[in-house]
Amino acid sequence: MLNKIYTILFLIYFLVSAPVLVLVSALLFVLLLPVDRKRKVQHLFSVFIAWQYFFLSPFCRVIVKGREHVDRKQAYVIASNHQSMLDIVLLYNVPLYFKWVSKKEVYRIPLVGQLLLLHGDVCIRRGDPKSARKMLQDCAAFLRQGISIMMFPEGTRSKYGQVGRFKEGAFTLAKSAGVPILPVAIDGTRAFSNGRWLNARQLFQVAIMPPIPTEEVAATDIRTLQEKVHRMVCDEHSRMLALSAQTS
Repeated sequence: MLNKIYTILFLIYFLVSAPVLVLVSALLFVLLLPVDRKRKVQHLFSVFIAWQYFFLSPFCRVIVKGREHVDRKQAYVIASNHQSMLDIVLLYNVPLYFKWVSKKEVYRIPLVGQLLLLHGDVCIRRGDPKSARKMLQDCAAFLRQGISIMMFPEGTRSKYGQVGRFKEGAFTLAKSAGVPILPVAIDGTRAFSNGRWLNARQLFQVAIMPPIPTEEVAATDIRTLQEKVHRMVCDEHSRMLALSAQTS
């Protein structure tokens, strides 16, 4: 019964608030673009959007660990596992200013797509080599400006909740741009919905792991970087599953 009541209240609030929040974001974009070319205010407002949805879910818990591994003056390629569309909201708990790399299809989602456009995030067409090259160029330009890049190396959402195979794009980018890789593991977003009702008592977890230093990125081949970061994320995700099982 709690899940049913929570789902109804959450959906009502979301349907009322989301268009208003996107409109406010658009107004901020118009008013501040002349003095905020990097669109940092857009990012901060999206952090607020994410925070208030979790804050207004009193039975849900969000655990974030590893903030001490983040150097806010450093640009990273952030590599996270991918479970659901809600990952976009949860990952605003990473205390960095970053741009998303998102598939073209995501831009077609109402409200979400508009926010991505307002952010000036990076778009990629799946299966299009020319688009992939353009994506790497755009990401490299942001990294040179000191702006981190958030990527899902799996390329798509995990079907069964386990961490899938990592593709090489994120690691190629970090190596060519000469920046460290920041591995991140998340859990809880896939289990938040059972297809009908939302889980009012969901535990969400974000773990920021020690970065792979620039020197190691430069000296290591891409395949080895893929395997190392994949192993780090998988190991941390396994610990998250154990904690979720203990607290459920």
